[in-house]
Amino acid sequence: MTDTQGDTSTIEILAVDENDDGTAVITFDLDEKFIELYKQDTGKKRATKKGLEKFLLEILQKSISDRYK
Repeated sequence: MTDTQGDTSTIEILAVDENDDGTAVITFDLDEKFIELYKQDTGKKRATKKGLEKFLLEILQKSISDRYK
């Protein structure tokens, strides 16, 4: 992910655990730059696990939607 100044943040996938029902739990590591971009984009003062999960899901959904129009 890149901010308006061209700085890049890192999202690292640490684990993908598949469930019997076909769903999966993905564990991510987010760098401080990503967390700062989250706070800047959402106007939040603190980053919470739930907020970051929702933000990352929205980014992934938008990216997939844009790619496969």
